[in-house]
Amino acid sequence: MLNNKKAFARLMALLKSIDPDVPLPADLEDYLWKEMIVEEFCTKARVLETEGKVPAKAYYVVRGFVMVYGFDKNLDRYVMRIYRENTIVALNCFMKQKLSEYTIVACKGTLVWSISHNHMKQIYTNMQGMEELALKTALEYSAAKEAARAKLLAMDIEERILQFYKKYAGLLPPKTSPIRDACIACFLNMGVDLFRKKRRKLKNKGLLKY
Repeated sequence: MLNNKKAFARLMALLKSIDPDVPLPADLEDYLWKEMIVEEFCTKARVLETEGKVPAKAYYVVRGFVMVYGFDKNLDRYVMRIYRENTIVALNCFMKQKLSEYTIVACKGTLVWSISHNHMKQIYTNMQGMEELALKTALEYSAAKEAARAKLLAMDIEERILQFYKKYAGLLPPKTSPIRDACIACFLNMGVDLFRKKRRKLKNKGLLKY
């Protein structure tokens, strides 16, 4: 059962914004309040779901950051996505209950709420239209995340770094960031040394302040 009405209100507002023309079922709010779980606060990075297994839960990021790691053809790990506060982590493999190609990690200082797939099945069974809405949400949200990253990577390097820190507030100064420089550089598709050099240049110009 949940324990924070303000955070829950943000979650419900987020769900309602997915398709404003389709009202949510009247029973959904009470069901989520009772059946979602407050996960343990992350005093250090914690794996939520593992590559090669069927994801057990979907997550709402109350505070902090959640990373999604993929693996390339050489089995090297890369950063696929970064989820910030007030976002939902429900990859397509969770929705379809297939083996995940990704590992999901909550960063230090992160708090997430979760809901199991069994509870999602209850929602689908008892609340008309929710399965279609959930699948639509997962697909469109995934597409939006991919498009946003593609747009970011199309920028020149300095603008890429500026826009990253604008979008993901709370990651400066670097020494206190819960996300390592190497992970950010990977997400931005550049080497860590170049990333640090350009970030330092932006700080010296007064464009990044920390």
